[in-house]
Amino acid sequence: VRNIVPEILEFGWTVRWATCYSNTDISDIALQWTEKKSLRDISSLTSYCGKNKNLLIIDEIQEVHPRHIDSIGKLLNQLKDSRASILVIVRSPNPLNYIEGFSEYRLLGLDEIEGKNLLPKDIDQVKALEIVSALGGHPLALHLWSPESELPEEVEAVQNFVESNVISKLTRDALLTLDELSLSPIPLNVNEIFDSNGIGELDDSAILRWFEQKSEPHHLIRNVRRSLWSDIEREKMHEKAANYWSEREGDEALWIETYHKINSKSFQNNSLINNISIISKENSAIAALLIEDAIKIEDSEDLRFKAVDIAFERAEYEIINNHLSMIDDSPQKKIRTARLLRINGDIDSAKELENECLSFFSAADKIRFKISMLVRKFDDRIPRKIEIRLAEEILSEIYNLDFENISDTDRYTAELTLNLLKHSIALDTSNLTLASQSRSELEIILSNNQEHLMLLDLRAKLAISNSSELIDLTLESVHSFIQTCSDQLKKISIIHSTLEVTKPDFPDWLIESHDGLFQQPLREDLAAHRRMSAQCWYWRGVIHQSHRLSYWQEAIHRFRAAECNQAANELLKELTKSI
Repeated sequence: VRNIVPEILEFGWTVRWATCYSNTDISDIALQWTEKKSLRDISSLTSYCGKNKNLLIIDEIQEVHPRHIDSIGKLLNQLKDSRASILVIVRSPNPLNYIEGFSEYRLLGLDEIEGKNLLPKDIDQVKALEIVSALGGHPLALHLWSPESELPEEVEAVQNFVESNVISKLTRDALLTLDELSLSPIPLNVNEIFDSNGIGELDDSAILRWFEQKSEPHHLIRNVRRSLWSDIEREKMHEKAANYWSEREGDEALWIETYHKINSKSFQNNSLINNISIISKENSAIAALLIEDAIKIEDSEDLRFKAVDIAFERAEYEIINNHLSMIDDSPQKKIRTARLLRINGDIDSAKELENECLSFFSAADKIRFKISMLVRKFDDRIPRKIEIRLAEEILSEIYNLDFENISDTDRYTAELTLNLLKHSIALDTSNLTLASQSRSELEIILSNNQEHLMLLDLRAKLAISNSSELIDLTLESVHSFIQTCSDQLKKISIIHSTLEVTKPDFPDWLIESHDGLFQQPLREDLAAHRRMSAQCWYWRGVIHQSHRLSYWQEAIHRFRAAECNQAANELLKELTKSI
């Protein structure tokens, strides 16, 4: 396939190629297909890529973890009805169920003439044909054959040839390196391999395939080597590897350590959940497959609750339902069920369940929950001024909150969040008295955070600037703030406020600043980040009208994931009108 890509490009086609690993999901395919655009909604990715003269390639799909294969199958089902051409490259066994609309082309073994070309030139034709026939025309097996190799009997599979003529002839150093690479969930850099003394021998024996500086065994050899281990041997090897990787630092090291720890079957649930929570901050696809693997080994409610929480981050509602159905009734289950009901638009049932749960909460947890609901209610709209009725409703609920029986630390956090919320409401409703009052409170609370105070002042200036001269001066200050701001959320907040003020004539520097936000993904495990991410995609669709359909579909998907159903429905109406 790689050999024909240049020919396809010459005809003016766009070729988008994605290579799969165990942690590949929709978002990872999107990153590979779209120059780092983190689309994760199937419809938005289809709208972006499913165009005429686009060849969409997914390679090594058999490597995808079962946790993610169904969603990729749904993507393929939707793409087949688009104008793009799709090519899926898969080794046996095919993890996908039959998908209508695709034609299957099996690559069989090489014929005798083609197979002979992979053998040494000095072998006579009769012998060469015998070798090709015995090895079933398998290209890698033919490439690995040497005059010292024993030919398998006709009934003997290629795998047996690999075992007896390739693996069995390796030195101990090479076997240790091969085992480590075969055990790993991803290709490794040479300096990441603990038993790396055999890397040269493996490379000289054509056992490895390289991805720049990283390598892994050819899959035939890897799979044969894995088949030779007993369950006890495999678990001990995973335990040894987990200990090795626990000495390393970094996100990838934690992932590989946790992967080996799970497969060693010697993990503590609390420690495992903590590791997976850390991993989820950076890559929820990895966290999702790890928690599923752990549940297969030890099915417990705490692991299933973690699986539910990760699925919420990823907007995977069928998976949420499946796990919740396996958990006994409890306040923890009810609060998650309420979230799912809210996402599905059943607000009354969601509120009923939430109220049932509140009696089980501590005073601090109750305040935290109520405040999070107020912030979500304020954010649940596409970017525009808040309605006066809703603003008054939120303010009334704020003033009725009971702060008794909570610690000073919890009170401080609550007052900070509520004053920020009141300040935002004041700017939206032009309530200068409330703006001044909340700003004074925040100056005391944020006395050591001048950057945050500057953000508040810039947002206020944007709200009250009533002449082109004042707006121009404020925009200069905003531009300077964006260039020096160290906090991603603050930067996004002021960019969005400025987009609202300057639309539809956005300054070039503002568009560039907004586009730059996507180079640093927001965390999916935090509700505030999920809401902000949805707003980013909304504004991206406003700015880049040629991709509005795709970007707004993504925004709708992310608004629902953030439990902002009203915002999702509002944007859906806007999108329908714009088509």
